[in-house]
Amino acid sequence: MAFKINAIEPEKTHTLNPLLSDYNNSYNYKTKYALTTNSEFDLALMNLQVDFLGIVFFGPQVTFDFQFANMFAVGPYVRWHYAGVFYQGMVTDWFSDGSSASLASYSLGVQAKVLIPVGTGQHRPYFELGYEKSRGSDSYDPGGTYGDHIYEYESNVFHFNVGYRLLTESSFNLSAALGIGISKETKNIDYYEIDEGGVDYNTLETRVLPMVQLIMGWQLGK
Repeated sequence: MAFKINAIEPEKTHTLNPLLSDYNNSYNYKTKYALTTNSEFDLALMNLQVDFLGIVFFGPQVTFDFQFANMFAVGPYVRWHYAGVFYQGMVTDWFSDGSSASLASYSLGVQAKVLIPVGTGQHRPYFELGYEKSRGSDSYDPGGTYGDHIYEYESNVFHFNVGYRLLTESSFNLSAALGIGISKETKNIDYYEIDEGGVDYNTLETRVLPMVQLIMGWQLGK
């Protein structure tokens, strides 16, 4: 009786070119890196912002930020206290003493933000630190021969905000933020307009102030 013996063929192996393997690994790494670091909604070079809600609080604020690394923003701002209802109420004892705030009541400041991209980068929670120098005055006419009774004050204000920014396909963006400010007075004096009796130096105070912002912005540059 004859038996047929089938020969066992050796298993075929495929050898991958090491150069091709290195190329594929490099390509996959670069692709993954690009996906994790680039977003569809990037920050432009600059962002002009206006806080219109400041009319209700301490005055409207205009900010001009310089943005870099698709996450950070630093820039100066100006706040016009005269146009803020809450500010007017504070300095005039809630409009009860007949005094009026000066048009030249304002703050100059600088702030820095970290805007964290989520997903495509369209939605960005952020936190912000800032400092401003605030100056203001108010006056009223008590009658008599001494003219107006004038108050002048200055303060250093440090603030911390947390917020959210929505980017759009156009240059427009919208932000909302909550925060607190710590105001430390550096000057608080009062005097009469034509009184020769001199100036009264009042006790300097420290206040903790709430901050609420609704900010419209427009990105500039690339």
